[in-house]
Amino acid sequence: MDDHGQRGYALPMRMIHWLMAAIMLYVIVVGFLMGNGFKVGKHYDYHRASGFLLMLLVVVRLLIYRFTTPPSPLPVSMSTLQKRAAEAVHFLLYASLIIQPFLGWYATNAWGVKNIPFFFGWTLPQLVEKDRDLGNFLLEIHHYLGLFITALVVIHISAALMHHFAYKDNVLKRMMKT
Repeated sequence: MDDHGQRGYALPMRMIHWLMAAIMLYVIVVGFLMGNGFKVGKHYDYHRASGFLLMLLVVVRLLIYRFTTPPSPLPVSMSTLQKRAAEAVHFLLYASLIIQPFLGWYATNAWGVKNIPFFFGWTLPQLVEKDRDLGNFLLEIHHYLGLFITALVVIHISAALMHHFAYKDNVLKRMMKT
């Protein structure tokens, strides 16, 4: 508990949160470069593998959350609208981070990449036969979903900073210490 008697997130949740933040920054930057015609070499594979790793971390994070003591409730000073907005952004982030890697995997397979390298010599198996038209269509959806995820991340970070610096409440501190 912090000095205001507020309980933050458990250490595993905080570690996964900040690991996901770093991976998301990488995936977003590389995705932006890829989407704007830059040749990123091996980063294509790292982007794909990191996206799939993000999906796995979301699942692990949801399981850990289920079996650990949750943080203290959001401050009573937050309006119901703010609380619902926070819940919506979190839900949309989690859902998008599960859907987006599968969409990218399927699209990449459809585009013609059979075995997508993961980490430690593993590969993601082929889900679909080559169909460039389908692959291009799905990659376009993947692109727009990536922009949506980026917007959600910006909203999430902006809200956390607003709570910390403007409202001076413990919202951000919940992800900083137990």
